[in-house]
Amino acid sequence: MNTDTHPSDHSPAKTAHRPRSLWGLAAYRNWFIADTADVFAVSLRTFAIPLIGLALSGSTFVSGLLVTIESSIGLVLMSIGGAIADRHDRRRLMILLGLAGMILSLATTVLLAADMMSTIPFALFVVLFAVMNGLLGPSNDAMLKSIVPMERFAKAQAIREARESCVELSGGAIGGLLYRIAGWFPFLASTVLYLTAALTALALPKRTTAAAESDSSSSQRPAAGGETRNPSFLTQFVEGWKWTLTRRTVLAAIAQGAVINVACYGSIIGVQIMLAARGTDAALIGLVGTATGIAALLGSLAAGWLVDRIPTGKLIMLTFAVFTLAMVPLLFTDSYGVIVACMTVASLLFPALNAGEHGFIYGRTPDHMQGRVSTVFETAIGIPGALTPALVGWLLQVSKLGFRAVMTLVVVCAGLGLLLACVAPTRNIPLPAQWEQVEL
Repeated sequence: MNTDTHPSDHSPAKTAHRPRSLWGLAAYRNWFIADTADVFAVSLRTFAIPLIGLALSGSTFVSGLLVTIESSIGLVLMSIGGAIADRHDRRRLMILLGLAGMILSLATTVLLAADMMSTIPFALFVVLFAVMNGLLGPSNDAMLKSIVPMERFAKAQAIREARESCVELSGGAIGGLLYRIAGWFPFLASTVLYLTAALTALALPKRTTAAAESDSSSSQRPAAGGETRNPSFLTQFVEGWKWTLTRRTVLAAIAQGAVINVACYGSIIGVQIMLAARGTDAALIGLVGTATGIAALLGSLAAGWLVDRIPTGKLIMLTFAVFTLAMVPLLFTDSYGVIVACMTVASLLFPALNAGEHGFIYGRTPDHMQGRVSTVFETAIGIPGALTPALVGWLLQVSKLGFRAVMTLVVVCAGLGLLLACVAPTRNIPLPAQWEQVEL
């Protein structure tokens, strides 16, 4: 693992001129606005796709299948997008992401508003959104470590967790209200959000630290004749997968994360489609997300305190245990009130888990590999979960048990994830103060 440091980055003169607060960094402020706009647009689209799919097709299976299509394609392409982010200017990729998202969202809005959309064309737009997110989305993540000093990266991650909770808190409610006005309103809002992302990305610095490091380290390697050469895209792509999958702790995190992702996707999509199929008001469906967002926000506010006091390995086990127990009541009832309560409790500790586990993994990852490692990690974890919505829709449509069958799947996967967390190498991840002493 590359642990080279750059003394100039930590010189007294340079440190003295750094603003104490992250918000004092203009590049960070612009990145945060652009990334938040993109995340909020994705949140609105994620909420609207299964509802529009159900309205257009009348099938819970098709509704779940559309979510699976978007998630699967995006995740498969994400590792390619990570390699692209490590090879090309991340600022330009963020601008392109905003412009492409704006165009696709506007086209979807027009067709839905004109009542010219059917299931097949809508599925095509879902595919295009997935391709866009997979190839260009990783540039946002990779850009963060390029503009934030290393000693503030953990703080930036904590802020990001709080932001994610706020988006979850408001995304469902706003998405529900917009969808209640008209099915195309969430996509109209996404059009504005993507335009905002593109404009703020324009204000980002044209040259990043990661880009400079890449030029001097990963992009120049000795060839057979002693000369330096730029590695091919395929070489860097394979290097990302090889580096990530040869780390024992990362492999363990992937295995348990993949199983838990199935449980998480199953509970979220299962609740959403089940409520929509029985005619629940879209605003009430959105309020489920609001309740989980409130829990996640509270959890994110406590995340820093928890991560500093509970070893990350034990925090992972605790989070999975709470999630598993919270899902058990839904084996026996589909009451709206119980659903809201269970989903809320299940969301409480995940911000702390993400801050600890992701902080450890990405903090121990070389800068020039941030794009590839983060996307390989997310792809490997996410693919099983991405396939879950189609299975959930099928279970709701053909199984006599319906929602109970979905929740059985959720509880079994949650229990398996907890078991893996108790026996895998991740259980040994210590407090952040000792992270540097532990190898991935």
